[in-house]
Amino acid sequence: MGRVKQFLERWLRISRLDFPVPSHGKQLLYSVGGITFVGFLILFLSGIWLTQFFNPAPQRAYESVQLLMREAWGGSFVRSLHYWTAQAVIALLTVHLLRVFATGAYKSPRIATWLVGVLLFFITVMGFYFTGTVLKWDQEGFEALEHYNEVINLFGPLQGILGEDLSKNVGMNVRFYAAHINTLPLVFGLLVASHFYLVHVFNLAPLSKGTTSKLAELPESELTGKFSEHFRSIALYSLVYYGAVAMIALLFPAPLGPENSGGETGVKPPWPYLWLYGLENLIGAQAIFYGALVLFILMVLVPWLDRGEDRNPKTRKGMLIGGTLVFLILVGFSLYAGFGPKVVHFHSHGKHEHEHEHEHEDEHEQTEHSH
Repeated sequence: MGRVKQFLERWLRISRLDFPVPSHGKQLLYSVGGITFVGFLILFLSGIWLTQFFNPAPQRAYESVQLLMREAWGGSFVRSLHYWTAQAVIALLTVHLLRVFATGAYKSPRIATWLVGVLLFFITVMGFYFTGTVLKWDQEGFEALEHYNEVINLFGPLQGILGEDLSKNVGMNVRFYAAHINTLPLVFGLLVASHFYLVHVFNLAPLSKGTTSKLAELPESELTGKFSEHFRSIALYSLVYYGAVAMIALLFPAPLGPENSGGETGVKPPWPYLWLYGLENLIGAQAIFYGALVLFILMVLVPWLDRGEDRNPKTRKGMLIGGTLVFLILVGFSLYAGFGPKVVHFHSHGKHEHEHEHEHEDEHEQTEHSH
């Protein structure tokens, strides 16, 4: 181990990274952000393996997932690890945001850190997770794309760029695949780099209670920990957490629903979107867009709605009550959708798309027969 440290120090000067941090950086709740990043690394590495066997073409996607699970070396486990790690990462992101909100760590000078974190949350949930849901092209994925096609009608001129009209030669499945493995990782990487930079320059926020709760930054005398200690805590917690995720992946294979039927059956979405499904049941497809938009705006406005210096929860009761109410509303709509009956929203777009795909398949088969 000593020789490894000497090598890393000689070539990478890793000692420069061991800057002072508050001692509470070793606590679990203050390590959740780092644990989440480890999950993204697992998703990236497992995703590289999955791309070697997955065919995103609509007429091949579902079959390629089945073949991946049956024939690819370790395919079923890797896909399950990818799936369960995605659930674990979204859960951790939620806990991380709730911790930052509850402790007032978004206050100046860390407003930009909070805003970048909000963008990372929405890119993960509304970008990575959504496109991943569509790609497998089972009934759940089919209906997810149906909802997307309905929602983009509200985007005005952007509909031509975000919808299928942009390209007649490349289907939405393939474009989602490109976004999932290229565009979104690029944006994500830039945002993560920005987030890490901001965390480094502003350091961890003071605790929300005690004599330092009003300070923008802790004095050097209070920085009694080191980043290496913070890093070791992240590594240890990650080993335990993702070790448990790996065990779940071994015991419970990632689900794959029935092949899409070409029409909507009212299948319920994955749990991160249940609250939007509940809203849609009451208001209509526009609730998906406006519900997500309102949540995004509220999260962006948090630092300006709570502009005081004090992070103590006792002096921020109004803000915490408001945040709790929003959280309970989301949970309430999720429970309403989860325990309620399936609802068919009568989207017609997917039916035509499915028929169009079959027309191409029939033409392809006729061409093969003619040869």
